[in-house]
Amino acid sequence: MRAAKNITVDRKLLQELVPLNALSEAKFKELSKKIVIEEVRSGRYLFRKGDRDNQSIYLLEGKVNLIDGFRKVTSEIEAGTDISRYPIANQQPRSLSARAVKKVIIARIDSSLLDVFLTWDQTSTAEVVEIGAESNQDWMTRILQSEAFIKIPPSMIQSLLIKMETMPVKAGAVIIRQGDSGDYFYNLHEGRCAVTRQDAPDGEDHLLAELREGDSFGEDALVSDEKRNATVSMLTDGLLMRLAKKDFIELLKNPLVIHVNYDQAATMVDDGAVWVDVRTPDEYEYGALEDSVNIPLSCLRDELPELVFNSKYIICCDTGRRSESAGFLLSHKGLDVYVLEGGIPSSSSMAADTENNGEPVAAIKFGNQDAEENEMAPGVYTVQEQEPGSSGADDEQLLADIKEKQFAETRMKEQIEQLRGELGESNDKLIELYAQTKEDAELLKQLRGELCESGEKLCSLYAQMKSDAEEMQLLKDQYAALQEQHADVVGAHKLEIEQLEEQLNESLTG
Repeated sequence: MRAAKNITVDRKLLQELVPLNALSEAKFKELSKKIVIEEVRSGRYLFRKGDRDNQSIYLLEGKVNLIDGFRKVTSEIEAGTDISRYPIANQQPRSLSARAVKKVIIARIDSSLLDVFLTWDQTSTAEVVEIGAESNQDWMTRILQSEAFIKIPPSMIQSLLIKMETMPVKAGAVIIRQGDSGDYFYNLHEGRCAVTRQDAPDGEDHLLAELREGDSFGEDALVSDEKRNATVSMLTDGLLMRLAKKDFIELLKNPLVIHVNYDQAATMVDDGAVWVDVRTPDEYEYGALEDSVNIPLSCLRDELPELVFNSKYIICCDTGRRSESAGFLLSHKGLDVYVLEGGIPSSSSMAADTENNGEPVAAIKFGNQDAEENEMAPGVYTVQEQEPGSSGADDEQLLADIKEKQFAETRMKEQIEQLRGELGESNDKLIELYAQTKEDAELLKQLRGELCESGEKLCSLYAQMKSDAEEMQLLKDQYAALQEQHADVVGAHKLEIEQLEEQLNESLTG
């Protein structure tokens, strides 16, 4: 896709799009500056099934096919029809792929930004926030296009923007200091910051990161209710937007941090979610949930690129405080994250829960407990079902075998579906490549035709030049011959004049 150049789109056409048609003239004028017009070539995809782009995309010219996960065209949308006034297959994540049948023109707008403008326009709070200045618009757009804001209702975003305070700062100013209590959450509107940490009270400052416009900081202490774990200082003059702790908890933490109890988490893990233990490696080695992954909280930002956006993660630690900090950070980045409420449970509390439910008791063992019976590595919890009585051992074994087979069958089906999806995606890419190759071949054919035409014109021009040169040479020869004739005539006339002069002189003297 590429931004369309020199393409004029009728303003009235944009105002007829749904739900842009519900905006007032003033709000539409503001929002229209954020609408992007793009050209998509034939065979290219506007988006693919499973994408999470948080964009509302409208078809202005041309035709697109909607394609399911099995590469089957389910429907077709053509510009100018009533359905084209609505965003194309607007579910998130995308439930279908959209491919251009021929060259198309589209308009796209950030869905969160559109949602907020609609909310503002349809409420009577005209004093919500000043967005007249271009810099404020850019800052607000960066905020709203953050993955975290997909999970926050527009009304809460509205309150958040109202309650954020501006804070001009000078280079060298210390915004938060390691060891202080947390009181504000900050967003860097303008300028650059350095994040440093001391390993000891009188130790040297170690540079951890450099923050730029659009980055946020200060959330760790607010989420975990602990002291500040780093110092943030301004490298340049700048402008901060800050949110008080109470408002941060209400408007940002609570919507983003979702808590689940152990039973809910265990069910989610059975369905494919991943345990992420954010304690230190030493704590993890001493005892951890089976099949969990250890990513210490201090390393979490560095490990973000390794995490998969279409997976679910259950964050856990011993008390739940570090889990909340990690959960906020990951959820703020758009990941599907849940926090284990109250921390990792002890074996006795889990056993009590299962006994109260009438289910076989599930015991969690530490790596050092019953080491001779436990073949797992030290520090790993193993869940074992204890027999409620000796009479049902055969049935339990049979049930276990059935469960194992069902699990294997489920895994096989998942692998088959995954392979089908990968095959479909590969075929889609081949189709796209074929379409591009065909388009390039047509362009090459056109260029060859133009080249041949230019060659013929060049040959014709060369022949004409040759003919003109021959004709010019002929004229030169004729001109030389005429000059010779002229010289002969002039010589003859001179001779006649001399003879006449002699005769005249003779007659006068005689």
